[in-house]
Order: sequence, then structure tokens, then C-alpha cells
Amino acid sequence: MNHVEPVYRVVVTREDDHWLADVPDLAGAHTFARTLPALDQAVREVVVLAADRPDEDMPTLELAFEYHTGDQVLDAVAAEVRVLREQAEVAKHAAVERTHDAAVQLVNEFGLSVRDAAAILGISPQRVSQLTAPRAS
Repeated sequence: MNHVEPVYRVVVTREDDHWLADVPDLAGAHTFARTLPALDQAVREVVVLAADRPDEDMPTLELAFEYHTGDQVLDAVAAEVRVLREQAEVAKHAAVERTHDAAVQLVNEFGLSVRDAAAILGISPQRVSQLTAPRAS
């Protein structure tokens, strides 16, 4: 049976010169730090404590940060940027996988030249050669 790791929602606000974090789904899971990277670490520590998880889980915790800077328009734009960047990352990985598969098909199965496959895929002939080279065992 697959165990699905929880995603912890973290609400972050700015107060004076500190960032405050609250994990609404975990009672007592609050922390603060001067910088966002430091806050990330502090949140991981508090989640491990509040959720009674082993310290080894800290680096792999799934955290969904929700930032509230005090400017709702800016917060919405920043949230949209994060979503777009996540979507771009997913698309990039899909493109890498599909490019490999297509290059192998075009050259090794369909018999096209590396240059022709490169033109069809919009990548360099060198990259097609890399993708279609036999892998060392």
C-alpha cells in the first residue's frame, strides 16, 4: 500500500523585521525568523516536533508556503509566479523525456540522420547524438 506524505500548509506573514509562520493543521506549530531561508528551516523543525516525526524527515517534508506581505496584489502576483514556475519545471522535465524518446525513435527506429532528427526536434545534432548514443553499462 502506498503511503502518501502529507503536504503541510504554512502561512507566512511579515511583522516588523521578522517573518512569522503558522502551520494551521498542526496545533502549536508556530515559529519565526529574520529571513525566509532561516524560516524554512525553523518551520521544518517545528513540523517535525508538532507532528511527532523523526528528525530525518526534515529535509523531505512537503511544505506549501502561502506568503502574506501585507499587499494583496503583490501576494497574488507572487503566488501566480510560483505556480507558473512549477508548471514550467514540470513541462521542462516532460520535454526532456519526450525529446529523448523522439530522438531515439527518429534515428534508431526510423533511420533518419542525426541532422534531420535535430531539425525536426529543434535541437542541435550534437544533442541528438548524445541522446541516441548507446548507454554504457
